[in-house]
Amino acid sequence: MISQGKDGDMAKSICFFNHKGGVSKTTTAFNVGWELANQGKRVLLVDLDSQCNLTGMVLGFSKIFDGLESFYSSRDNLTMGPIVEFLINGGQPDRYLDTESGNLTNTFNKNLFLLPGHLNVSELDSQISVSLKIASGIPATRNIPGNLPRTLQIIADQNNIDYVIYDLSPNVGGLNEVILMSSDYFIVPATPDFFCWQAVKSLAINIPKWHAELSLFKMAHDSPSSRAIKNSPKFIGMIQQRYRPRNGAPAKSFELWISKIREAVDTILVPKLSEINCVQSKELIQKILDESHKNELSAYDLAHISDFNSLIAISQTLSVPVFDITDENIKDSGQFGHALNTMKQSRTSFKDQFSLLADRTIKITSN
Repeated sequence: MISQGKDGDMAKSICFFNHKGGVSKTTTAFNVGWELANQGKRVLLVDLDSQCNLTGMVLGFSKIFDGLESFYSSRDNLTMGPIVEFLINGGQPDRYLDTESGNLTNTFNKNLFLLPGHLNVSELDSQISVSLKIASGIPATRNIPGNLPRTLQIIADQNNIDYVIYDLSPNVGGLNEVILMSSDYFIVPATPDFFCWQAVKSLAINIPKWHAELSLFKMAHDSPSSRAIKNSPKFIGMIQQRYRPRNGAPAKSFELWISKIREAVDTILVPKLSEINCVQSKELIQKILDESHKNELSAYDLAHISDFNSLIAISQTLSVPVFDITDENIKDSGQFGHALNTMKQSRTSFKDQFSLLADRTIKITSN
């Protein structure tokens, strides 16, 4: 079964992944997904991090702290919990929706939906990692690596989704391996610091290693589940974020690391990904960036987004992105005078940035 969006096109999947934590990966996935939905796309956010931060952001962290037993126990709500249990117990993806009920979770955006995460995702992570190593000797495990991406494809198809956004945990485990390599595209959120510079070089090692391992796996085990691991995700760029701006641009200390990360992407990561056909055309990306950003960004720099500061607290309270916070919301937070005006200006700037980012993401993923 092939995933079809509302316009009849195949659903496109985008991973937000960086195995270095603390880069606002989840917040960015939520914000980009919301703006894609604002632009008329039906978007599914899939929380595959066992910490469930994306779920908390959408449902409201207050509900997470108070407990979500009734939400997760209701058969009306489709979550990763029963999906993982079904697959661990040997269930087959094509039978999942025949045996399980439940609906995707609505958000405050009519075109945006959530597949909530669950703590037991980590159990499936372990099972996939083991299965990739022993599948040749134990035939019963051969479908395990591809069963989750296959199931998620079917769910996207049943719900007429245009874009599936995967939020992954910051590690290099088996689940991240098969989901990233099953996706159509991936974006790497980054903060301008030494550790993200190191992470770029690590990605240049790990992704080709995953590609080689899965190439052998797919050659040995051909099935609908293994075919769900397409093994050719296209890298479309970095999002440099969480820096302090000065006069509308990153402060010098941040600009230094932004430049170093960009150089590492251009000279280390992209050449390695090119060898395995896992990068989108530089010429295409540059053309689209030039159209929307007047040459201020170079290929594989999708956006530069400064720190959200106090807007993030309001965003998390309301379960909406920073750019959809209203003037009234900002006033209700206790801001006044210069601080109020500054927050309004920042909110408007973020709206422009994410609108452009979503627009160029649509164009890049439509070629």
